[in-house]
Amino acid sequence: MVEESNKFLDFDLKLRQGDFDLDVAAQFSNGITAVFGPSGAGKSTLLACLAGMSEPDDGFIKLDGQTLFSSGERVRTPPQARSVVMVFQDGMLFPHKTVRENIEYGYRMKPDKLRSVDPDELCQFLRLTSLLDRYPETLSGGERQRVALARGVATSPRLLLLDEPVASLDIGLRNEVVSYLKQVHERYAIPMVYVSHSLSDVMALAANALVLERGLVKSFRPVVDLVAEVVSSTRVGSDDIDNLFVGTVSASGAISIGDIEVIAQAGNLRAGQQVTASISASDIMLALKRPEAISARNVLRGVVRRVDRGEFGAFAFIDAGADFVVELTSEAVDQLGIEIGLDVYVVFKTSSITITAG
Repeated sequence: MVEESNKFLDFDLKLRQGDFDLDVAAQFSNGITAVFGPSGAGKSTLLACLAGMSEPDDGFIKLDGQTLFSSGERVRTPPQARSVVMVFQDGMLFPHKTVRENIEYGYRMKPDKLRSVDPDELCQFLRLTSLLDRYPETLSGGERQRVALARGVATSPRLLLLDEPVASLDIGLRNEVVSYLKQVHERYAIPMVYVSHSLSDVMALAANALVLERGLVKSFRPVVDLVAEVVSSTRVGSDDIDNLFVGTVSASGAISIGDIEVIAQAGNLRAGQQVTASISASDIMLALKRPEAISARNVLRGVVRRVDRGEFGAFAFIDAGADFVVELTSEAVDQLGIEIGLDVYVVFKTSSITITAG
């Protein structure tokens, strides 16, 4: 539960669809909240209820104090009157319209007094200006998702619902779209509900996560606590948790991320260019002393902020000028004495970093 003063989206709903029962209640803030869980958990069904595409059998939905649905009060606000926009996995763009026409479709339907987003500025921000006269079939997967995001944001929604928007993309395009989602929230202050079964995406975007299992709430907690839940219940593979950063190429060719610079294979990128950098949690090493005479070119001094242990391993959260998550074996935690407050060095190779240009 969020504090009462931060409550933005409040719902308690029940819905039966065949043999599946959804019974979910939660309160979300106006930030980015993730809905996490395996396939069939009810994530997309929950979003459909919030958007008005499906009607619950019982309960209520309140958005910023306004009742959108209430079985008791017989309130049923139609989807088009909710100012809630859904972005789907495949984008669902109008194939017969250009990129410009897709983006301006919802914008033109919005009354002037309710418009708060300039589509031209939005297209420039999302780097879509050069694509405006093209049709969806000519776009890459990442470009289509950026257009779908722009189309949704252009309507100046009160709430943006994202139903696994990067699930079908490869890691480079996935990182690109996740980066843009984060920047859109920061720039336009639009609350988001992000559905995913990828822990990496959830960690990169959200502050809190609602975990669903078979239509029921398993937990609702800060995302950092979700890592502990996952590592204690199942084996996390090397591709399951990535560190995702938004940075800028420096004059030296390194990537500036917050207060640090990361040496990456970015020789073909220009200084000042914005990029996303992805580093798997399993590709990062920790050292108690600064290592010397090693091939890894990135050595960052940091402090352990948290350690989560489970049956199959552990994760350490390190503040090294940027926040890193490091996957470790339980033996390594014991042998190195990894604990909160310990000074360590974060070490990784340039080849471990996946760079995606914006």
